[in-house]
Amino acid sequence: MTLSFERFLAVSRGRFVADATSLSAEFRPSTDSRSIERGETFICLHGPHFDGHDFIATALARGASAVVVDDDAKVPRGVAAPIVRVADTKIAYLAGAAEARAGFSGQVVAITGSTGKTTTKEFALQLIGSRRRVIGTPHNENNELGVAKLCYRLGPDVGVAVVEFGARHPGEIEQLVALAAPGIGILTNVGEAHLEFFRDQAELAHTKFALFSRGAHPVCNAADVWSRMLATQAQLDGSTLWVRLVGDPLMSGIMLEAGTPRDDAVAVTFGASHAFARWRLPGEHNLRDALLAAGAAILAGLTFEEALAGFGELRLPPGRFESHLTPSGATIVYDAYNASPTSMLYALRTFAALPATRHIAVLGSMAELGADAPAHHIAIGAAAATLRLDELHCGGAFASDLAAGARGAGMATVSVFVSNAEIGERLRGALHAGDSVLLKGSRVQKMEEILRGLLAPGILAS
Repeated sequence: MTLSFERFLAVSRGRFVADATSLSAEFRPSTDSRSIERGETFICLHGPHFDGHDFIATALARGASAVVVDDDAKVPRGVAAPIVRVADTKIAYLAGAAEARAGFSGQVVAITGSTGKTTTKEFALQLIGSRRRVIGTPHNENNELGVAKLCYRLGPDVGVAVVEFGARHPGEIEQLVALAAPGIGILTNVGEAHLEFFRDQAELAHTKFALFSRGAHPVCNAADVWSRMLATQAQLDGSTLWVRLVGDPLMSGIMLEAGTPRDDAVAVTFGASHAFARWRLPGEHNLRDALLAAGAAILAGLTFEEALAGFGELRLPPGRFESHLTPSGATIVYDAYNASPTSMLYALRTFAALPATRHIAVLGSMAELGADAPAHHIAIGAAAATLRLDELHCGGAFASDLAAGARGAGMATVSVFVSNAEIGERLRGALHAGDSVLLKGSRVQKMEEILRGLLAPGILAS
């Protein structure tokens, strides 16, 4: 059901303060004056560094058909377009989105977790999209405004919506569940991401597990301790679709299981069904995310065979384990979309298993880990040493902790760099054909600067 302007006014308790005779019946909102399209309604949201009311003239010049405000005094004089007055523009925008979702008869799949959210979302879009009309949250628009934006796109031409839920503070997943009302929920894992904003990991885990607070069918990772514990406490372990790799615990619910990949294929079992799927991506974490996506696809109506049919063509999102070739013949593995202790370990293990003459890791510091940040960095440095990498170069605020962990675990070639330009220059003349370099760090470390410096100009290898 497309949301009407009349329904938006009802749920937002808005009122017109200017003529509305020129409006169409359909309500199509936009919160960005830079990309607004003709016929859309401009919502004047507030942020810490902006006020949408300041861009009313720009929105109207681009073709906005109406404007929603909560401060009449900031409406430019002489505006002829319809103006809707609400008490709070953000609350009104979210109320309209919830109403749009309530009128949608298709499936909503929601994904949250500390790592792998976006990868699992992209995998689900690819697998489900082969059989059904599917839409998903773009990029990493996983807060309440991004989820609301997706809700407004729900309509009779959509069969399945795949939405990513992010949480930087307690209670946020529950708010997103109330907005998007998912029927299927995927919890990838509970790790250490954003711990700075939570009392402890238990509070983070309960925040994530609220994904299932309103009845979404759970799809969970059998290897994740918190998922197992909270599913048991909530008496959901028996009804959960559990994803399991070799060595993971056996669970009481239905299981979607994969063996060890060999020769670009992997054996997959779902209940009494067995199949071989093509598989070419590195790392068991990517296989696990693909199984989570396939589990949601099955719950959304695909057969077991249909859900596996696209495994061999799955593509990672940008910034995840990208492979680039330098002019010298060395390979750069760029995996710096973001970083947490869990994702660092995944990347290091996968990188260490790649064939190479030398394995060189360039690690930037991880952000938002709170008081335990030094200990987490020491542990990652030690892991790099345990994996027998040939060199480790550490940057960022916790570079010394990364280096200390590696040296303490017996690694010999360890260095700390002050700037991305410095390490890029140092490595550029030292790399040879057959070498492999991992670039991994939080977004604030801007590891792409090192990538650009090493490629010069560079060729995408895969």
